[in-house]
Amino acid sequence: MSTILQAYLQNEAALKRFLRRFIKSREGIDDLAQEAFLRAFAAESEHLIVSPKAFLFKVAKNLALNELAKQSSVTIEPLGDFESQEVPEDSSQAAVDDAVDGRKRIRVLARAIAALPPQCAKVFILRKMQGLSQKEIAARLNISVRTVENHVALGLVRCKAFMRAHGCASDQGDGILRISEPAAEAFVKAKMIE
Repeated sequence: MSTILQAYLQNEAALKRFLRRFIKSREGIDDLAQEAFLRAFAAESEHLIVSPKAFLFKVAKNLALNELAKQSSVTIEPLGDFESQEVPEDSSQAAVDDAVDGRKRIRVLARAIAALPPQCAKVFILRKMQGLSQKEIAARLNISVRTVENHVALGLVRCKAFMRAHGCASDQGDGILRISEPAAEAFVKAKMIE
């Protein structure tokens, strides 16, 4: 299991308490904690992280400071008259459910990526989490663009299957696979035959 994933799972509550120093909204804290985990997890694929807990907290702090800077530069506009508008229903339970579901999906995705072959996981993280192009990944890892395509397709199929097996795939797509599953499976099978 990834050391960053272990650090996140063991220190999730402490990380959120730490983020509360910077961000007041619970949703913002949950979002920053998840973003910190994803960035730290992606960094772990490229570098040896000697102290995963400290690294995770440092990433979280940097994200929180960036968020504060962004919030302080936002202009505030007057809201106008609220009397004629409907009052929205209390969605706190929906927000809690969404936060719990999001944390579960992050954990399952991390386990799915950790289960990929090492080179496949590295390519998958570089493409899907860091947004590098296939050409950039090929140059960075000294492999062909075609090999990058194969790893990304295989990673997509395996991660989607892993998430579905662990109850995390939705009907609208799970945010990982942007091409249809049959197309991705056909692509992987075709590449395996070649």
